Amino acid sequence: MTITIRQEVENDHYKVEELTREAFWNLYKPGCDEHYLLHTLRSKPDFIQDLDYVAEIDEQIVGSIIYTRSYIVNENNDIMKTVTFGPLCVHPKYQRSGIGTKLIEYTKDLVVKKGFPVKEKAYAYSQELFSMMIRSFVE
Repeated sequence: MTITIRQEVENDHYKVEELTREAFWNLYKPGCDEHYLLHTLRSKPDFIQDLDYVAEIDEQIVGSIIYTRSYIVNENNDIMKTVTFGPLCVHPKYQRSGIGTKLIEYTKDLVVKKGFPVKEKAYAYSQELFSMMIRSFVE
């Protein structure tokens, strides 16, 4: 299975929104809204078009990742500028095959090359927040 990663183009938008809906449908709740979130984020000033990528197998889009500008405010009210990815999605048929990991690794390198701030402390902090959010969904 050969996976090609390329930048998303405008003609891909509807297909990627369908893919996102398929990937998240009934996953955490009945239905989903991640595809609408994706649609909405593209028109926001914090959307980073240069970090909007898809994964293809046999010229079919099977995965997607986007990034937005974001920030974290710590307990001292210091603001750490960051970028956030998501939604990250992979077609259900190809989930757990490494496509999501490939999208993250490929675009993570681009984040660094494009000069976006990379702060390990911010990453660790966002990982902790993510873990807390996941626990709140489970409990």
